[in-house]
Amino acid sequence: MGISRNSRRDFLRNMGCLACGGTAAALLPQLHMMGTALADTSAATGYKALVCVYLYGGNDAWNMLVPFDTARYNTYATSRSGVYNAASNPGGLALPLPAASARIVDGNDPSSATNQYFLHPAMPEMTTLFNQGKLAFVVNAGSLVKPITMADYTANSANYPQQLFSHADQTNQWQQAFAQQGVTLGWGGQCGDTLKPGNANTQLSPCISIAGANRFQVGTNTIPYQMSSGGLTSLSAMCNPTPCASGTSNTSVRDKALQILLGDTYANDFAGGYAATFKRGRDLNNLLSAGLGGTTLTTTFPPNNSLAAQLQTVAKMIKLSVAQNYATRQIYFVTMGSFDLHSGMMTGGNSDHAALLTTLSQALNAFWTSMGPTDVNAQNNVTVFTMSEFARTLQSNGSGSDHGWGTVQMALGGGVHGGRLYSNGGGPITGFPNQALNAPNNFSRGQMIPGIGVEQYAATLAQWMGISVSQCNTIFPNLTKFGANNLGFV
Repeated sequence: MGISRNSRRDFLRNMGCLACGGTAAALLPQLHMMGTALADTSAATGYKALVCVYLYGGNDAWNMLVPFDTARYNTYATSRSGVYNAASNPGGLALPLPAASARIVDGNDPSSATNQYFLHPAMPEMTTLFNQGKLAFVVNAGSLVKPITMADYTANSANYPQQLFSHADQTNQWQQAFAQQGVTLGWGGQCGDTLKPGNANTQLSPCISIAGANRFQVGTNTIPYQMSSGGLTSLSAMCNPTPCASGTSNTSVRDKALQILLGDTYANDFAGGYAATFKRGRDLNNLLSAGLGGTTLTTTFPPNNSLAAQLQTVAKMIKLSVAQNYATRQIYFVTMGSFDLHSGMMTGGNSDHAALLTTLSQALNAFWTSMGPTDVNAQNNVTVFTMSEFARTLQSNGSGSDHGWGTVQMALGGGVHGGRLYSNGGGPITGFPNQALNAPNNFSRGQMIPGIGVEQYAATLAQWMGISVSQCNTIFPNLTKFGANNLGFV
């Protein structure tokens, strides 16, 4: 019995519904394929990957990295409403000053007593990696139209980003590296546009997400390939990979019917585009499924840790991509949520800030270990970095903290110039910020005016991947307004 054109379209639509969580959905976040990619970076040699760890909700970074010297620590503790004590000061957000053995020293000025800090005690793994020179902190970074002072902020709203303190808007601005409206492309995706022609297998997107659709990885000609933390998701009751090896089972019949549909010519552009996108997803499943299923790691990742599960899949993909020569440049995206702690920040429960930082630190440490010489052997070729929409107010709201502005981000990798703090973006605000409420760079509740623009942070990472300064000026239109186009941390 023949299959009519309408019934075939119905079948394709129904199959698309089955695929929404898996293989064919991998290329669906954006269907646009218009435009021209940036200049080819064909001279790139060797393998390099960026892994973006996005911390949704606004990580309270001023409790992740804290001054150790007495004067600055006391300022910090006062602004944070005192040291937390469940009985005597439940509204306090400050961490207690640890023993001297917990100190880390900023390698940019190791002789200065005022360049000593400590990390949140929930992050001992990151303290070790910092002391080993593998981890760096970029201090007081945020979305900016241009470098500004408090006077500039007060003078004209055009001097600062729109919709400050908004989760959605600040997330977009970090992922776009552009603080104004009118841009829909992510900086990772635009880097992918430039880097993809240098990859041996251009069928596989240079941008791979283990955390669903995101703006960061969408470029003019780059669409992120989506996977789950468990790897590839196959179509139910179909041959995976396709075509079926043999037989006339219902699975084989369904698979053959799907192949007919995907090879059909559709008069309607949307139907044709959908079929082409679906087919690319199936083709990529065929490309990756056997190799990924056979790729193993010797590193043990922490259980019951969603970020670790995502990073484990990234590690397998990197190992496979290098072994099969799929790519010389890749950009990965993973996420962790629940940082919007307006309450319960210091309770000691499973969802307070310490618990979140424990999850983050253990996951990053496992990933770093997996990149080591006895496993993937790519520590010098992979840089992990964090993004989060903003830090939070230094001042307590009684049980937590509210939305801030400038924040602290981390970069981890063998290529990172670690053991250092990077806090000078060449603008009017330099150095570790003054944490006194109502300081010249600080609003009344402790929202820091950033001293480093997102563009500078992102352009530094992009240049490590092989993006030229001139290409960075295209990807980051505001970059030339800042004092430095490369912060030097990688």
